[in-house]
Amino acid sequence: MNNGLPAVLERATPGVLFVSLLLVGLTAGSFLATQLGQVRVQSRLDARDFVLVKRSFEEALGRMMPALTIAAGASLLLLVMTVWSTGPVRLTLASLAALCWIGAVVATLVLNAPVNALATEWSQESPPANWEALRDQWHLGQTIRTPLAVVSFALVTLTAVLPGMGPE
Repeated sequence: MNNGLPAVLERATPGVLFVSLLLVGLTAGSFLATQLGQVRVQSRLDARDFVLVKRSFEEALGRMMPALTIAAGASLLLLVMTVWSTGPVRLTLASLAALCWIGAVVATLVLNAPVNALATEWSQESPPANWEALRDQWHLGQTIRTPLAVVSFALVTLTAVLPGMGPE
C-alpha cells in the first residue's frame, strides 16, 4: 500500500464510490431538474405567483436539500481519502470532483441560501419589494452551482469506471 494509507480505507473505496455516486448524482440531478424546469417557470411569474412557488418549494425541500448536499460533499472528501493510494489519475479525478462540489456549495451559501431563508417568511399578499432582485440572485446561484455539481458527478463517475485505475 502506498503513502501509508490504512488498509481499511483502501478496502472501503468501492463502497465509498457507490455512496458518492448515489449522493452526488441525486443532488446534481435535482439541481439540473431545477435549472431546466423551475428556473424557467419562475422567470415568467409575477410577484404573487413567484412567492407562492418559491415558498412552496422551500417548505417541501428546504430541510432535505442542505442535508443531501452536505452528505454528498462529505462522501467526496472521504472518497479522496480512500483513493489516495490507488493511483494519481483516480486521486486527481476525485479531488477535482470535491473541488467542483465545494464551488457549488459556496455558490449555494452566498447566493441561494440567503434567498431560501427569506422565502419561508414571504406572504403572497405582500411580496417583498425586491422580489425580482432576489429571484435573479437565486437564479444566478442556481446557474453557477448546477454545472459545477454535474461536472462533479461526471468526475466521480470517471473515478469509478475508468479502467487501469489501480496503483501505478
